[in-house]
Amino acid sequence: MKHLTFKKLIALSIAGFVAGILSSPSQAGMDKAAIDALYQKAKKEGTVVVWGPQKNTLSYISEHFNKDFPGIKVVTAASLRSGPKIIAEAKAKRYSLDTFIFPISSGMLPLYQRKLLAKGPWDIFGVPKEKQFLDGHVAGLNNLAYVIVYNTNNVKPNEVPNKWEDLLHPRWKGRLMGSPFLFPHLMSYFNLVWSDERTAAYTRGMINQQKILLARGPREGFLKSGERHLVVGDFTQLGKIYKDHGVPVKYKFMDLTPSPQFTSAVMANAPHPNAGRLLAGWLTTEKAVKLREGKYMFDLSPSSNSALAKEMRASGTTHILETAKNFKPRKVNLKKFKPIITGRKK
Repeated sequence: MKHLTFKKLIALSIAGFVAGILSSPSQAGMDKAAIDALYQKAKKEGTVVVWGPQKNTLSYISEHFNKDFPGIKVVTAASLRSGPKIIAEAKAKRYSLDTFIFPISSGMLPLYQRKLLAKGPWDIFGVPKEKQFLDGHVAGLNNLAYVIVYNTNNVKPNEVPNKWEDLLHPRWKGRLMGSPFLFPHLMSYFNLVWSDERTAAYTRGMINQQKILLARGPREGFLKSGERHLVVGDFTQLGKIYKDHGVPVKYKFMDLTPSPQFTSAVMANAPHPNAGRLLAGWLTTEKAVKLREGKYMFDLSPSSNSALAKEMRASGTTHILETAKNFKPRKVNLKKFKPIITGRKK
């Protein structure tokens, strides 16, 4: 038997990876030769820099991406303010990252509008057209699900609401909280289903009547201390993280479940463009999907068989999935209700 050189072993391992993901039904249409060629170019660049909103959205990448594509150093940075930072750096002609991971409306759209995103390698990775957004500049990875998260020590079983409008009951006054970033987006999703009048009345009720606390700090601290009992419009994954941290909480699907797209993109002025494209494409693969599910981030598309998708369907909720058709109208909706939330409009 001939001895294999290190280079041949690496080539065989990459070929095995590509062959493996090509065999997955969800990866139909992947172009093995094109991915191999992209990897060779990326390996010469040697590094890829990826930014995202939180550590748990990035922590799995370094270890597992390098198992499939060795020889490329992965540098990560996490911040909820990543988008504004990218825009500020671009104005100063500084370009730090190659790949960006963020919800489409809050993170990707402002960058796309400023021509800071490049078209992605989605076709060679077999990403279906319905998961490609913003003229091919962004690919959907998984979805977030807006739910309520409540402290089980402070909320009795017979108090747990079933509908969002149940939270307007007087019993909830002074007990609710939310995120000043997420709550306006939640209202914009409701307005895709509700009329302007109904959405405005609900928003005013939460702000003026229920005195909802919109806190910038970690919400789990307020729940743990009992200062607030229920978060209006948190994500399922955060509810699970709070529980992992020892906070006695449950999450619940309500009558409507808004579901933002969590997405990936390649930067237009990426310092390592090929490595950026390779990582962005790898993030769409079945392997990466399963890894994200281990971090509580699930695919909630209509065809998904993920655990959270099944749980959501069993709840009987109406799913409002963010799509290429509705995320632009939702941005318009956001402008309608944000002034009520900030107090600029009664």
